[in-house]
Amino acid sequence: MKYVNIYIYLYLIKNIYMKKLSILLIIAIVAISFTACKKDRVCECTSDGIITKVTINEATKRQGKANCISTTSDDGNGGFEKEVCELK
Repeated sequence: MKYVNIYIYLYLIKNIYMKKLSILLIIAIVAISFTACKKDRVCECTSDGIITKVTINEATKRQGKANCISTTSDDGNGGFEKEVCELK
């Protein structure tokens, strides 16, 4: 009877360990799948109420942010024109 109890105890420990390991493995796979996802990103820029959209092909989120830049330029009449861009 003593040995049967030990085997049951070891079996339960093994099952609990495998469940925890499986959950951690699933979480790791999901996290990795979202980190370097390359897809088409849309950069939306607004200047004087006019909205323009630029598509950045096959880029990660970091690359999209690096290429979607707000600018300020001289409008030629002594003023400045501000273009505000945002990654969508």
